[in-house]
Amino acid sequence: MKITRIRAFAVEAPMRVPYITAVAEKRVATSVLAVMETDDGVIGYGQSTTSATLYSPFEEFQDSIVEVVEKRLAPALIGANPFDLEALHERMQRVARGHLYAHATIDLACHDIIGKASSRPVVEMIGGAVRESIPLCAPHLGILPSDELAAQAKAYVDQGFRFINLRVGADLENDVANVSAVRAAIGEGVYIGVDFSQSLQMVGFRADTAIVHIRALEKAGANAFEQPVANWDIEGLARISAAIDSPIIADEAVRTPQDALRIVDRRAADAVKIKLMKVGGILPARKIAAILQAAGIPMTVGNGLAGYVANSAEAHFAFSIPNLKLPGEMNGFIRLEDDLFSGDLRAEGGDLVRPTSPGLGVTASLDKIISLAA
Repeated sequence: MKITRIRAFAVEAPMRVPYITAVAEKRVATSVLAVMETDDGVIGYGQSTTSATLYSPFEEFQDSIVEVVEKRLAPALIGANPFDLEALHERMQRVARGHLYAHATIDLACHDIIGKASSRPVVEMIGGAVRESIPLCAPHLGILPSDELAAQAKAYVDQGFRFINLRVGADLENDVANVSAVRAAIGEGVYIGVDFSQSLQMVGFRADTAIVHIRALEKAGANAFEQPVANWDIEGLARISAAIDSPIIADEAVRTPQDALRIVDRRAADAVKIKLMKVGGILPARKIAAILQAAGIPMTVGNGLAGYVANSAEAHFAFSIPNLKLPGEMNGFIRLEDDLFSGDLRAEGGDLVRPTSPGLGVTASLDKIISLAA
């Protein structure tokens, strides 16, 4: 089998609920869809969702990802075998080093093709499923007035979700009010995780400031804390992890296997979040997973802003991980009004069901995507 054509399309989907964090505000989800064709007629789909500059040091937004995929990656990959993943990643690093969002679209499309050509779901091609369902975090809640957050969280709990995720980091007093209101609304039996999205780096770059902030949110009812300081501040993250009893989760701090090794060496986090677009796809994510599993560090997987294709790939990956930290966060597709994709990715009563269709299990309305991009 040979790759014969690769195209990239900018895709947008409105959000049912706005996504407001301390560093970004989004009401429309933006992503890039890669379409890979082969001489056997098998077509694969890959997707990377774009967000704020702090999340990607190469500022990989729609226009840049499309350009990298079509003008740099495609010429280097045409004629290659999509099954040769290691070789393909080596080629991508040579022609577009570090552009991991663009790499991820290619990696996912290759995995989709591998599964379809083998008539098996991707999860069975990467080690097999270790569970049949994954408790899913409710779609992430942004920084909104406390009463709105409380009402949204209660509605998700009533639907069966047992895990809530809030965005924090704009203001300590406001954060405490929001967490307290949500805890009061949902009771004590539901998990609340909060995500700083690196925002406390904007308050003097100080770990001690983050420790004070986190302790206040613990008292308000939060159970876990994600990426309070800048991605480069491993020492600060380690100091916070040593001082706080609740789990500290590294997200933007881990983009490569080398980053994972640094986290392990310093014991800088209690868990690591993997977004496939952030690390360059399923193949590099599996390498990171192996390092963390060997070190006894669990992983959480998912992207609360991702589209259907990206979340489907994250689901296949998550179902294969023995050291998965619950809940799964591949929930972005739930918040989108998106009729461009369909498939067997679904949540039932707050649980994500194991996908069983060949490849990533995604069907795309390609003609509509092409017409919208024209």
